[in-house]
Amino acid sequence: MGLQGVDRGLLAGIAVFRWAAWALMATLAVLSRDDLVRPWVATASLGAALAVTAGTTALLRSRPHLMVDPAVVTVELVVGGWLFVADGWAYGGSPMGVAAPPPLGSVWTVAGVLAMAVACGARWGALAGAALGAANAAGTYIAGHPPLSDQALGLASTAASHILAGAGMGYAASRIGSAKREVAETRARDAVALTLHDGVLQTLAIIARRIDTAPDLARLARNQERELREFLFGTAEVVGHGGGDLGSRLRAAAAIYEDRYGGSATVVAVDEDLAAIGASLGVDALAGAVGEALANAGRHGGGGAVTVCAESNEDEVFCSVTDRGPGFDPAAVQEGHGLSRSVRGKLDEVGGRVEIDARVGGGVEVRLWAPRRSVRNGAERNGAERVGA
Repeated sequence: MGLQGVDRGLLAGIAVFRWAAWALMATLAVLSRDDLVRPWVATASLGAALAVTAGTTALLRSRPHLMVDPAVVTVELVVGGWLFVADGWAYGGSPMGVAAPPPLGSVWTVAGVLAMAVACGARWGALAGAALGAANAAGTYIAGHPPLSDQALGLASTAASHILAGAGMGYAASRIGSAKREVAETRARDAVALTLHDGVLQTLAIIARRIDTAPDLARLARNQERELREFLFGTAEVVGHGGGDLGSRLRAAAAIYEDRYGGSATVVAVDEDLAAIGASLGVDALAGAVGEALANAGRHGGGGAVTVCAESNEDEVFCSVTDRGPGFDPAAVQEGHGLSRSVRGKLDEVGGRVEIDARVGGGVEVRLWAPRRSVRNGAERNGAERVGA
């Protein structure tokens, strides 16, 4: 997994755990010293565990990348296995009916499993736990009394706890690594966005609007601006799953218009203001109505240049879609199905309103309003309606 993908604080926490577990192990060995048949084995085991504990702590301060080196972790696991096996030699078994003293490695060995999980992932952490569980069974077999079968439940419990510790730590470490990488990528993307927002993006937008004699170049500029925005602000994936703020949704609708009808659609809005208007029922209605208005402009307005404007105040959010097509006479033409149902219908659901300003030869402007209460609380209201249904 590598140190760069893991929080160093996680490794520091394991180091603290080692010291606490070693202190507990040493205390238990002192308290049960009268039961020791081979005190030198216990002393050697404590010394080996202390060397690993001190050595890994020193690495954490001087060369932390070695903390997740498989070779270093393997050494710790070998010492942990030795603690379990040597336990049977140190105490020499307990007579029947006499409670056995606590094993030397019951707690300290977990640190090696955690380290392996951080170094190599959940699978290897679980395998390390299983290996130490087997070493514990071997130590119990060496002790000989009470019989191995009488301690099956305790052995299984120790093995299961080590396996679960390895699997759980491996999963947690992987999630922490993923989160750190995502944060780093977001920060890098934000830094690039701050640099490009007032430069490249606006330059591309100006080029797209002002090149009337080279439509292919204008479209290229619009496509590059769109792709750059999607990379910087992550709008494509979010909008594709039905989410995103109002600005992202409007830019996505404009992109669909350009792809479908071949015209140019310019979104005029303050990104910071619209980014604060997150996904909700009101945003869905506004974005959907804008998309329908753009479709009408493409079908009836000649598929030329279209401008989408958006702004908001304390009471409502306003959007407009203006095309420079042939227009129509509202008094002489009955409002079509697309406007009456698709545009007006979407906003009627959230208490919004629609105005159509059209004239022959003067294009069409569709003005849309949605109350801020529907934009702010629409998602909660939509959830309540689903529960009620």
